[in-house]
Amino acid sequence: MSKQLTQHPDHAMLVEFSAGTLAPALAICVSAHLHFCEKCRAELMSLNQIGSQLMTQAEPTEVDDSLLDAVMEKIDQAETMPSKAVEQETLSDFPFAVNQLLNNPQHKPFWKRLSGSVDIARFQTGQSDFEVALHRICAGGKTPKHDHQGLEYTVVLKGSFSDEKAVYNEGDFLVREPGDIHQPMGAQNGECICLSALAAPIKLTNPFGFLMKPLLRINPM
Repeated sequence: MSKQLTQHPDHAMLVEFSAGTLAPALAICVSAHLHFCEKCRAELMSLNQIGSQLMTQAEPTEVDDSLLDAVMEKIDQAETMPSKAVEQETLSDFPFAVNQLLNNPQHKPFWKRLSGSVDIARFQTGQSDFEVALHRICAGGKTPKHDHQGLEYTVVLKGSFSDEKAVYNEGDFLVREPGDIHQPMGAQNGECICLSALAAPIKLTNPFGFLMKPLLRINPM
């Protein structure tokens, strides 16, 4: 069912996603948003079509036979691999990209308590610019009021939360910058789970926020 979302990645991000040049952590977030958003999927399809037309107009380049053989071998291997991740997706409401991370056999994420209302599960994504993680807010729970020391991208995967500006529902794509002070609060009718990519730790506005600094460190990996 198509959801009426109010928060989306901007056009430039979709262009980079279509071209395959978007940073890995941000591509994961955009991919998660696309799972929910018919509008952005349609825009991405148009961008892909434009890209295909540009490809057909490009001058052909000679390819060594050994390179072609290597590509075909990779395709054959992909076709024979078990589709465990796809099967897992059909059993979950989470986007495919998130399920891929959840089912990483070498790095299974686990929940860790950040505060009385918030848990975190960090992902291993093979990049060093952003920490990619799930954040879970219990029903009616509040996060500490905080500012941002770097960019933060968030996609709501389950439930909803609100802050001083708006209510955010499943699929909404949020961008926070330094100076965006807010205090998210989970909906009363159930827990909220979000996917986030953080470039820097948040900064608590509480004068005693320094006591939580060790818990708020980010760990890009």
